[in-house]
Amino acid sequence: MENINIAVVDDHKLFRSGLANLIQNINQDFRVVCEADHGKHFLDQLERQETPDLALVDINMPVMDGFQTVKQLKELYPNMKLLIVTMNDDDTSLLKMLRLGIKGYISKDVDPEELERAILDMVDKGFHYTEQMTSQLIGTINGDKSELEKQDALNAKELRFIELACSEDTYDKIADKMCLSVKTIDNYRASVFDKLGVKSRVGLVMYAMQNGLFI
Repeated sequence: MENINIAVVDDHKLFRSGLANLIQNINQDFRVVCEADHGKHFLDQLERQETPDLALVDINMPVMDGFQTVKQLKELYPNMKLLIVTMNDDDTSLLKMLRLGIKGYISKDVDPEELERAILDMVDKGFHYTEQMTSQLIGTINGDKSELEKQDALNAKELRFIELACSEDTYDKIADKMCLSVKTIDNYRASVFDKLGVKSRVGLVMYAMQNGLFI
């Protein structure tokens, strides 16, 4: 294996330095070539150096956060692999990253073995999710019925709910847009999850992406 050049973008200096050291210690082919404390700092450095193979990017950063950073990187450096490293495992953050095309996501408390596997997966396969993410994103679909049968079971209101659920709107905002109560939206959510065999909003978005619904 040739050297894998890696960047670490995180505003916490101790964590960033510790992560950089860990990366270089877990595999002799890993080389950290860039450290930055926010997205703009990283983009400025990229103008003056060779593009890394992979960037590990935090979500919560000053000046330019992870979402803004990822959007810029995908436009300017489409061949660079991006792996999100964060403590934020809430649905909203995952939804935003999924819609930005992110295919790699690990927690900041990841163990060294998982970190090494994540980096290798990103370079070799182009994607990596933790076991929890895999459960949410891939293992949410029930295979007892065909996808067409599942979709045929949805009524117009449920399809509209799915469309809005694939946005960044909160459930309260979805209720306002559909002129319904939050309780009714909760009922639609439960019904849609049951009919499609998904377990979370993230799973619903992944289902919509896999089956060409609204995304």
